Amino acid sequence: MSVADLKKAFDTLTSKQKAYQDFYDYYDGNHKLMYTSSKLADIFQYIDAYFIENWCSVVIDAVKDRINLRGVDVPDDAKPIWVELYQGSQIDLESDDSHEDLLVAGESFVIVDNDGQAYRNDPRMAHVFYDPARPREKRFGAKWWVNDDGKLRMSLYYPNFIEHYISQGKAEDAKTIETLESMPGRDARQRNSLQTVPVFHFRMSRRSVRSDLKSVIPVQNAINKLLNDMMIAAEFGAFNQRWIISSAEIGQLKNRPNEVWSVPAGDGIGQQTQVGQFEATPLENYLNAIEQMAMSTSSITRTPKHYFFSIGSNLSGESLQVMEAPLVKKAQDRIDRCIPVWPQIAQLMLKARGLSVRAQDIRAEYDKPEIVQPRTQAEAREINVRSGMPLVTVLRDEGKSDAYLEKMKKDKAEQDAAENKSLAQSLLDAQRRLDKGGGA
Repeated sequence: MSVADLKKAFDTLTSKQKAYQDFYDYYDGNHKLMYTSSKLADIFQYIDAYFIENWCSVVIDAVKDRINLRGVDVPDDAKPIWVELYQGSQIDLESDDSHEDLLVAGESFVIVDNDGQAYRNDPRMAHVFYDPARPREKRFGAKWWVNDDGKLRMSLYYPNFIEHYISQGKAEDAKTIETLESMPGRDARQRNSLQTVPVFHFRMSRRSVRSDLKSVIPVQNAINKLLNDMMIAAEFGAFNQRWIISSAEIGQLKNRPNEVWSVPAGDGIGQQTQVGQFEATPLENYLNAIEQMAMSTSSITRTPKHYFFSIGSNLSGESLQVMEAPLVKKAQDRIDRCIPVWPQIAQLMLKARGLSVRAQDIRAEYDKPEIVQPRTQAEAREINVRSGMPLVTVLRDEGKSDAYLEKMKKDKAEQDAAENKSLAQSLLDAQRRLDKGGGA
C-alpha cells in the first residue's frame, strides 16, 4: 500500500472539487448572484426573480465548435482492429467531451482499460502525477468515484500494477485517507498488463491548470448584477411610484392601474395638497454598462464581437475571416495541445489487442478551425496549382486525409479511363465513316 501516493492523490482530487465545480456551474448557467457588499445582499435577499446572461457558454462553445477530431489514422495492418476499437469506444463522442473538459476545467483525462476501450473521465475525478526529474514521464495516475453501494472507490495506476481502495463508510464521510482501506483479498492489487500508466492527460498548459473561464467569471458576475439591477429598475419604472402631501386621510388611496384618485383640496392654511410621481430610472445606463462588459469579455477571451452582438449582415467573407483570426489561433493552439495525446491513446488501445504500433506511425487528424469560403478556397487552390504545386500537395495542406487523397486519385483514374474510352470510341467511329467514304 503506497500511503504517500494515496494521500497525495486524495488531497489533490479533494482540492479540485470546488474550483472545477464552479467552472462547470458557470458554463451550464448555474451562476451565483454576487453583490459588492453584504448590506446589498441583505437588501436583495427577499427578491425572488433572478436573471442571467450566460456569456461563459458562448466563450467555451465558440472554441469547442472549431475543435473536431476527424479521425485517428493508423498503419494499414492495424486498421481492421482499430476500426472496431474506434467505434466501440465512441471516440467521436469521447473526444468532444474531452475537448469540453479541457476548455472548461483546463485539463481532461482519458483512461484505457485492459480490453483496449478508452473512456473519457471527469477531471474532477482523475489526475496524473509526473516524475519531478522527468516532467513528461507519468509516475502514476489516480481516479475516484462513488460506487452503487454509496462507498468511495479509488484506484492508483502504476506501470506494472493497479491498487484499489474503498471507503469504510459512505462516500460523504470519507474526508481523509484514514477512512480508506485496501480492497479485500486479490482485489487490492492487480497486474497492469499494459505495462504503462493508462491515464492520458490533456492540458492547456504545463505550467499550471488554466481554465478558459477563469478570467471570464468576474466579468460574468458583473454582467449578472447589472442585469438584475436593470430588471428591478424596469419593474418599478413600469409602475410609477407616486407621492402625495395632504392633511386629509389618504389611507384609502391605492397606487394601481386605472385607479382614479379623489384628493381633498387644502384648507388654504399651511402646506397645500400636492401630488406627483418619481421619475423612472433610465435603463440605458444599465444597457450601456452591460454592453461594455460584454466587449471586455470579447477582448479578454479573443471571441469575436459578433458572437455577442449583431453587427449587420453586410460583412464580406474576408472581413469575417480577419475578425475571427484571434479565435482561430486560439482554437488551433488547443488542437496542437491535443494532437500528441491521441496517438499515444491509440497505441495503447492497439497494444491491449496484441498489436505493436509505434506512436509516430499514428496521426490524429483534426478539421481546420477556420471557416473557409468555398469561392476563396477554390481561387487559392487554383493559384497554387498554376504556380506549380501538385494538386495533391495543395489538398494535403488543406487538411485532407490520406484516405481522401487516395479516393480522389482513384476517382481521377476512373474518370481519365472513361474519357479515354470515349475518345477512342469517337476516333474509331470517325475512321469507320471514312472507310465507308462518308467523310469525317
